[in-house]
This record gives sequence, structure tokens and C-alpha cells, in this order.
Amino acid sequence: MIQVAQLTAERGDFCLGPIDLNLDESSYLTILGPSGSGKTLFLETCMGLLEPRSGKICLDGKEVTNLTPEKRQISYLPQDLALFPHLNVRANILFGAKQRKLDDKVSLSRLSDLIDLLDLHSIIDRHDVTTLSGGEKQRVALARALLPGPRLLFLDEPFSALDATIKRQLQVKLRQINQDLGVTILHVTHDQEEAFMLGEQIAVMIDGKLRQVGTRDDIYYRPKSLDVARFLRNQNIYEMTLTDIDHEGFLQLENGVILKAPACQGVEVGDRIAAVIRAEEVVIIRPNKPIGPELQDNLFLGTLKDILAFGGTHTLTVRIADSGMNIDIELPNCAMRDFGFSIGDKLQICLRQRSLWTIKIDTVKREDKDAAI
Repeated sequence: MIQVAQLTAERGDFCLGPIDLNLDESSYLTILGPSGSGKTLFLETCMGLLEPRSGKICLDGKEVTNLTPEKRQISYLPQDLALFPHLNVRANILFGAKQRKLDDKVSLSRLSDLIDLLDLHSIIDRHDVTTLSGGEKQRVALARALLPGPRLLFLDEPFSALDATIKRQLQVKLRQINQDLGVTILHVTHDQEEAFMLGEQIAVMIDGKLRQVGTRDDIYYRPKSLDVARFLRNQNIYEMTLTDIDHEGFLQLENGVILKAPACQGVEVGDRIAAVIRAEEVVIIRPNKPIGPELQDNLFLGTLKDILAFGGTHTLTVRIADSGMNIDIELPNCAMRDFGFSIGDKLQICLRQRSLWTIKIDTVKREDKDAAI
């Protein structure tokens, strides 16, 4: 559907790329990254709003790098929505179709379908768009973007200003639009929950570069770099020197800790590596209970040092005896009530081999050293 090859662009002192990306027809890709990482700049370059410094953009195998935006069969939903205050709701939705000289019968037929799909019945005849709520404005802007029948829909932080309930409703609606209308969606967001909920594929952008592109599980459980792991809020990242490795996959680290983990390719004794495990993947072993086969490696004893309560979860910090390691564990509220833990309790925990991930570190930056245990 869309192919981006060695694309670079500039805005002021910021440099984007080079970026290579392929997006199949009817797919949904979320580009996830912190503010200022270049996500919007990438969208604007793909749309033709900004001329790239180098590289090319193709749609359906045809190069469009030098075409104007209106010739690319794309629609764009900007972060500020850009509704026209001098037009009523109906005229706002029909604006793009009129600009593209779409047949009136086709426009009205699509408008009728979108009124049903986006539940616009109660506001379609509203004269003043400034009286609409945030969620209503979002649905109007989305209808305007969809009415011309675009092959490709670009979304730039579309729900960042909405409250949680309205945001979730519109996120579900977007999934339905992608599935029912078959429109290809490229969606930029800094909201990790949104990215993982909506994206069939996820691309992580940091400092103007795509650091990793993959499935939800690839990105979530198997980050390729420390930058990606830290951005995705992996609390448990242990950066150390590898002092030994055997054929069964046991890694011995410089603090004496021995882990059984999937070693990254090309790792050798003396290399700096990071062992990573998500807090919700750490298992607490119940006393006097039999331990299953997958929980017999990577067992540690520790002391519960802190408990943080969040909306639906608790995070426990356990200090591992003799190693100096702190391990965070995330528990749902029901499990926390069941365990009844208090600070100072002794716990046995397991870092399951299938949940661990190792990253080879080629260059150790000062900020990485400061974060190491």
C-alpha cells in the first residue's frame, strides 16, 4: 500500500530518518514515540506537506514523493481537528468531498453511512460547531476525513485532549472503521495503551528514527534496544557484564547472579548486556506449594521493601538478598488482597525464562551507567 524508502527530512535543527517502512493495504500501524521524536514530521512528509530532503514515498507501487497532498488519495485528521467555525456540522463533513469534486449522490450516500457508523444523528443538523463537545468534534472531524473514501488515513494524536471514557469509545470505533471500511490507517500517538490496543503493527520512533517495528508481542516483550525498553516503561532492566555462559543458556552476571535466559545473538563473555523482564511477568511463589517445571529456574529470595498502589494494580519492590538487585512486581488488586503482603515480608520470586529478554549493549552511555544496578 505505502512504501517509504530511506526517507529523511528536516525542521530547524531536527533531523528525521533515514526511515524505511512498508504498510500493507487495510492494515493498522501505530507509530509510538515520546513528544518531539519526529512522529508528526514523518506524517507531514508522507502527506506531501513537507518536502523530504531525500528518499522516496510510493503508494500502490507508484512514486508520489513529488505529488501535492490532494493527489495522493489520503485523508488527514490533525491533532487540532481544524473544524471550520463558519460552517455547520453537515457542511464541515462534506467540505473535503466538495473540494475533490466528488459526485453529490456518492457524497450523500457516504454521509448517510457515516452518520450511522459514527452515531452523528443528534448533531448532524447543528449550526454552530463550537457548541460541540470534544468527543462530538472528534467524530465530525473523523467523518470529514472518511467521506471522500480515502485509501489511506493519517491520524496525528487524535484523542490526546479527550477524557478516558470518550477516548476509549472512539478507539473502539476506529477499530470498527478499519475492519468495516478496509481503510489503511497510520496512527501517530505517544499513548502506549492506545498504540497496543489499535495497532496490528507498532513502530517505535525515538529521536527521529524508527528503533523497532513489529507485532505487539515483539515490541512489548522483546525490545531491541535499551531506548525502546525504557520508553515502554520496563521497570526491571539489569545492565551488567556477562562473566560466563554455558550451552544450556545460563548467563552469569558480574554481581554473581545466574540467570537462565534467551541470550541475544553474538553475545560473548565480557560483553555488556541488559536482562529485561516486565513487572507483570514476575511470579511470586506461594509458600509450601509445588513448583511447576517452568518455575524451577531463576528463583530468588528477597524482602518486600515498598508497595505503591495505583488504580487497578499494586507495584511491589523486592530487594534480592546478597545481590543488591531490586525487582518490581505488578499485581492486580485482587491478587494483592489475596496475598495480603506487608513491607518487610520475605518473598520467593521467579523470573521465568520465557519472560526474560536480553539485549546486547554495544556502546554504554553515561546515562545507561547511571541507571545500571
